[in-house]
Amino acid sequence: MRKLLLVLTLLLSISTYVAAQNYTEVVYLKNGSIIKGVIIEQVPNVSLKIKTGDGSLIICQMSDVTKITKEERYTRDYRKDTNDRKAARNTLKGYKGFVDFAYIGDVSDYNASKIELSTTHGYQFNNYFFVGGGVAFNYYTDADLYAAPIYANFRANFINKKVTPFADVKAGYSVGDIEGAYASIGVGVRFSLKGKKALNLALMYNFQEYDTDGHSYGGYYSRWDDIWELHGVGARFGFEF
Repeated sequence: MRKLLLVLTLLLSISTYVAAQNYTEVVYLKNGSIIKGVIIEQVPNVSLKIKTGDGSLIICQMSDVTKITKEERYTRDYRKDTNDRKAARNTLKGYKGFVDFAYIGDVSDYNASKIELSTTHGYQFNNYFFVGGGVAFNYYTDADLYAAPIYANFRANFINKKVTPFADVKAGYSVGDIEGAYASIGVGVRFSLKGKKALNLALMYNFQEYDTDGHSYGGYYSRWDDIWELHGVGARFGFEF
């Protein structure tokens, strides 16, 4: 029976010690200061000696103390992880905009290489899915022609990290010197910056219909009402906010 009582007493002492390690004592002073640590010595109605988290010893007069409480203790890593998780949950949701620059080389034998500058705006539902729309300005370097695609944009981030792979699809219609259906598919990497900002780098495939309507293009002359299909691949660099 004595051994059982000894074991129970030992277990109770260990539980009390472990519980105590999860709490820190907080001393509130009349001057507004707050001291957190462990009270290692107390002279009733006279003074307190407190050991803080960095090992410092602070002696307080009881006449300067307004109250003493306990609060749950968290490690720095736990607090950082908790804050990171909260920040990750709340970072991207809401309005989001993109500005992108791309060079697209022709792969359709029509000398249809082009430079594209685009801006996209829409709503980010969470850290993974975005839906919006935008407009681009295309300059065809080989033919000195211009086009302005107007498109809807769907984008997905595959993970929620500082460096995140993503894919996006744009679909719409171009107006200007070159008119017709427009589509773009990109896969790339998002490099997170502060807040909602990020840099994006992607490889892309681009499709553009060209209703030639009897016009010449890059040294080629079409039959009346021909529709050409221009295909290109390239690289895109962008900024999101």
